[in-house]
This record gives sequence, structure tokens and C-alpha cells, in this order.
Amino acid sequence: MEATKESGRSRKILPVVTVILAVALTVMVVLYILQLLFIMELVKTAVDLVEAEVLREIPDGVDPAEVRATFERVREAVPKRKVNFGKARHAATYAQRARNGGWTADEVETLLDMMNTALGGQKERN
Repeated sequence: MEATKESGRSRKILPVVTVILAVALTVMVVLYILQLLFIMELVKTAVDLVEAEVLREIPDGVDPAEVRATFERVREAVPKRKVNFGKARHAATYAQRARNGGWTADEVETLLDMMNTALGGQKERN
């Protein structure tokens, strides 16, 4: 008789546990998607800020169109996940250190090279 009672309880609990787990899984998937969207927006904002700073302080000898084209390739590559974020982090660290004394033409060229490398060499600069 007791085995029947426990079997009846587990039959009642199993659907409830299943629903709870399904809801938890759905919430986790939604949070994951929101996290990805937030990260992409954060990266886009950072790219816009760095581009604005480089263009504002662009030294002689650097083509502004080349700078814009590189940053545009970065914007296109981020949503497609075609960016090596380890190399992008190194480029960001370089940008932080290089901008302290103002940009030189060599520093901008190096930054653009590092960014193109982070993109996997999608398009080589001239």
C-alpha cells in the first residue's frame, strides 16, 4: 500500500518539476541572448568612442578615410563574431597607452594594423 502512495506522489510531482525546469531553461536562454546583445552594444559604443577620438586627434600623414574604413569593418565584424577578442583586447590596451601623449602617425598606423589583425586579416591595408 505504501509503495502505491509514493508512486502516486511522484506522479504528481513529476509534471510540476518538469514545468519548473522548462521555465528555468527558458529564462536562462532569454538572459543569455540579452547578455550577448548587451555585450555587442558595449563593444559598438567602445568602437565609436575610439574612432571619434582618433579622428579628432588624427595626425598628418594618416588618411581619415582609411581610419573610418577600418572602424567600419570592425562594426560589421562584431555582430558576425568574426573578431579575435584576445587580439582586440591587445589593440585596446595599445590605444589606451598610445593616446596619453596624443596620437602620432606611427601609433595610428600600428593601431589600425592591430585592429585588422583582430579581424582575422579580412582586408589588408595598403
